Amino acid sequence: MRSRKPRSPTDIAAAIALLACGVVAVANLPLTQLPLGWLLAWTAPAAFFGCLRRRPRRPWLRALAAGATQIAAFALALRYAGTLSRPAILACTILPPLAFVTARRRDSDASLGLFLSFCVLLVGVILGGSNLPMLAGYGLAACLSLRCETWLAACAQSSGPRQQSPAASRARPILLTGLAVALPCLFVAFAVERTLAWLPSPLRDHGEQHAAANQPQVFQKGLDDTFRLGSGGILADLAGEELVLVHGADGAPVPPDLYLRCGFFAEPDLHEWRVGRLDLAPPTTSTAHTIGERQQGPEERWLAIDRFAGARNFVFVPPHAIELRGLTGLNIDRTRLWLRQAEDSTPTSYTVSYQPMTGARMLDAPDGDGQRLGLLELPPSLDRARYLALLDEWGADGTPERIARRIAVGLAERCRYDRIEPVGPYRHTIDNFLFAEGDRRGFCMHFATAAALMLRLRGVPCRIGVGLYGGGPDRNDPAARIYGSQHAHAWVEIRFENRGFVVFDPTPPEERGQRMPSRPAPAIEDDAPAAGAGAAVGFWRGLLDFVLQPWFLLGVLVLAGAASLWPNRQPGAPEIVMPRSVRSARRLLVRILRALGARGHLRQRGETLEQFSAVLHARDRLAPAVAAAFRSYQEIRFGGFPLDDERERTLLSGIESALATEPAVAAAAEGITAPRTPATRTRG
Repeated sequence: MRSRKPRSPTDIAAAIALLACGVVAVANLPLTQLPLGWLLAWTAPAAFFGCLRRRPRRPWLRALAAGATQIAAFALALRYAGTLSRPAILACTILPPLAFVTARRRDSDASLGLFLSFCVLLVGVILGGSNLPMLAGYGLAACLSLRCETWLAACAQSSGPRQQSPAASRARPILLTGLAVALPCLFVAFAVERTLAWLPSPLRDHGEQHAAANQPQVFQKGLDDTFRLGSGGILADLAGEELVLVHGADGAPVPPDLYLRCGFFAEPDLHEWRVGRLDLAPPTTSTAHTIGERQQGPEERWLAIDRFAGARNFVFVPPHAIELRGLTGLNIDRTRLWLRQAEDSTPTSYTVSYQPMTGARMLDAPDGDGQRLGLLELPPSLDRARYLALLDEWGADGTPERIARRIAVGLAERCRYDRIEPVGPYRHTIDNFLFAEGDRRGFCMHFATAAALMLRLRGVPCRIGVGLYGGGPDRNDPAARIYGSQHAHAWVEIRFENRGFVVFDPTPPEERGQRMPSRPAPAIEDDAPAAGAGAAVGFWRGLLDFVLQPWFLLGVLVLAGAASLWPNRQPGAPEIVMPRSVRSARRLLVRILRALGARGHLRQRGETLEQFSAVLHARDRLAPAVAAAFRSYQEIRFGGFPLDDERERTLLSGIESALATEPAVAAAAEGITAPRTPATRTRG
């Protein structure tokens, strides 16, 4: 292991280059699929334990502390950063070893760290596409790291003393040779990439490219105008624990079931939906904007909306909004109720009026203008027969209200809400959500997409609305509600004449705007009685809430760090392990000593065999067979001789002779004392 302080500027350059490779590789991962909170949860604990230079005497304790720290970090990320998709989880499994070896920096860690960082870089390219500046920076850092490690390895293996040269004279050639290797490699890589991009690829759909080229550009400014059935899209851009604060301008409490739309999608596809055509007016210069018509019915109400950092590019309005005040530079499509604020606009607060139509019934006839607005289009590759058979099974026909209600009931019975991507044998996610065998599950975007496709198959014009739903009470003002990324939601909006867009939400009510599903997965077999199952679910849910408390997780982190840094106990005296032959000889010796002790010749504590033999000889009680047995044991114990047949017979003869030794009474009566000679060997 290298010394704690770098021995030379080359060590410093190698450490910085390896760290740069890891940082660039992690930065290349798409933050839309891997939020910053999850990246810290995967890397920070491993980097912390990698920085502990002292080797533990009890590795299991450090492994236990590392596991507890990692679990606590995952729990915090799950609570405050949401869930991850399966591809993202598989990509993140490389991050802990990368962070550990990069922080530890032993002699063998450089090559492993470069390999792991390259794997992470490839994962970032696969998930988020190539970023040429990132790739170029990684190439420079990797070449510099390899050059420094080669220099250090050559210096470590040189046998003769190496003449110490000034730091600048050593660092300059290393840097120059590293750049000399990196720059040609980057040039070749760039040339190959451009050549492959120019050549026709069998994986591209030229028909789709041609159609996209002839399609008019959709208004995009400041955010992604797509609704993807996988990860990403406009819902992924709503990132933050606190996005919007809403309170009644007249002091009235904000409804707990309030929808706040920030966008919609009308152009369908089985992979992702797009906004579609927009008729945008020029950006406004006034601060008052009429965005809807007042209708007969509920009284008009005003809401004051404050946007935080994660939502400043969005304009949130409730359904049946009428007027908006306080923002300038808005692009508005009043027919479709599309709002977007210019990027250079600074106000973050505004007021909006609306008419709450929560309890109002839908009309019997939809708006006849839905075809012109593109609200009846269907994906070309949609298997209509399969969807129509499901609609017939549910009895979804008649008025738009009846169709919508039957679709909602059918989806609730057929599919389960869960923050997991639908899986199955079909090519498209929405087909797996509806038709896969076994446990069909998905979240709000899958419920909304399935409902919108089925409504359009029945001739009901609709679109998908996205934004925030529900929120939670504000701690400073109970009448206000605070919305975060956990309240991001998708629903369906049906257009009716003289009513505008009416919200139809096919997601089960208890699951709307939820970070995690509120009900467990259904069991395959018959469950226990409902009361017992409810009590068990309540117990585990309460235990999970307790474990996910911030103070509890912080305590786990503190205890894990303290256990890892706790000083090790001083090692005790090493245990002497005897060979089997020595143990057998020792058992025979013990029998000789016991026989002599029974005759009154006791061996004193701390007395060696030489001293004991001298005492017996002075008493004239040392038989030749006993002396020979003592010599055979010493040869086996200290000389390394085996316990062969001859030495075993000698020891057995010593036992017989010891049993026949005269008692020590006569020697004591004659007053014979034993000479005490210094010990020359260790105790036998």
